[in-house]
Amino acid sequence: MTARPFQTARTWRPTRTSVIGLGLIAPLALLVLAFLVLPLFRFAYLSVDNRAIAQVLSLTSQAMRDHPVEGVPNDAVFAAFQQDLARDPEGVAKLAARLNFFEGGLNSLVRKTSAQMATIPPNRAGFTAFDKRWGEGKTWRAIGLATHPVIPEYYLNALDLRTDEPSRLLSIEPKPEGQRIYLRLWARTIMVALFVVSVCTLVGYPIAHFLSRSKGMVFTLAMGLVLLPFWTPLLARIASWKVLLESNGVINSLLVASGLVSEAGRPQLLNNLFATVLVMSYVLLPYAILPTYAVMKRVQPSLFSAALTLGATPVRAFFTVYLPQTLPGVLAGGILIFVLSFGFYLTPELVGGPSGSLIGNMIAYNFSRSLNWGLAGALSTMLLIVIAAAALLLRAVSPKPSARR
Repeated sequence: MTARPFQTARTWRPTRTSVIGLGLIAPLALLVLAFLVLPLFRFAYLSVDNRAIAQVLSLTSQAMRDHPVEGVPNDAVFAAFQQDLARDPEGVAKLAARLNFFEGGLNSLVRKTSAQMATIPPNRAGFTAFDKRWGEGKTWRAIGLATHPVIPEYYLNALDLRTDEPSRLLSIEPKPEGQRIYLRLWARTIMVALFVVSVCTLVGYPIAHFLSRSKGMVFTLAMGLVLLPFWTPLLARIASWKVLLESNGVINSLLVASGLVSEAGRPQLLNNLFATVLVMSYVLLPYAILPTYAVMKRVQPSLFSAALTLGATPVRAFFTVYLPQTLPGVLAGGILIFVLSFGFYLTPELVGGPSGSLIGNMIAYNFSRSLNWGLAGALSTMLLIVIAAAALLLRAVSPKPSARR
């Protein structure tokens, strides 16, 4: 028996074809890095960064470490806080906005105190005489949170949680019932996404089957109708649904004309969760049809006929022969729709109203209106985590290619 010679590792040597291929891919990679990867890292960074505010409160932070106390601090901390406000007037506005995020009403309190700082004695009695809120523990809890350079408060707030000390996980507790809004939005977003996936799958499956069995002009016409939404601006499609669903719209007018409802009993079809689900299902329906059609096209019809020949009923042949072969397309379309619907913003904004808004609307609100980029970054990061989990699920449930024999 002869021993096998040692096989040397093959080293990669660039060829002209590979160099040209890398040169063609490089611009795309740079675009992805500049306009996707770096902004995502920026959002994640903003969601925990608090160094600018902590720098404004540097003296207060040092005084709170030197004189630790529960609740309202002593005169040394009040004096240090007054010095911080006086030495950085430009940072007062940022500090006021950040403190207002931790505790409502502190924006106006800090601005008012800063404007009258020269008349306020630098001690506890002077501050509380100016405004009694300076003698409340919740005010100084917010200031204590703002002195940390890295804070998890935005992520906790995105889950309706709070903490008195960021470094102590055991101090995390739920917010009061009246302040919990984000868990309801997360639950509503997940529920809407799953419902839209179900509607699109149930409606899209028979359409995909019809396309896979159609030929000639019938197939061309049917496929054109499926692809037509891709050639129409999204805003125009949503606007057409507003015309259909409004109180004096086409659907309500037909219901009144047919006598099914009275003039005073027109149903509210717009600015609610029903309108959000309906329009989202319409917009995302092609994403359920096309992957399923692509898989159905490769299924041999003779397999279903063979099952019928062997004595299986049509229902049993469908569930045991046809459905398992088309399931990869159904799963691919379903997860794609779930990922897309989870980040929807424009459709709920235009037809959903307050009761039909989703987590994407809250992200847009924090970015453009309240300018709370930290919370918007935390919500965006959590949204990306959900999307990444859905992508991993897609990879896990996708059928593995069989080895060639």
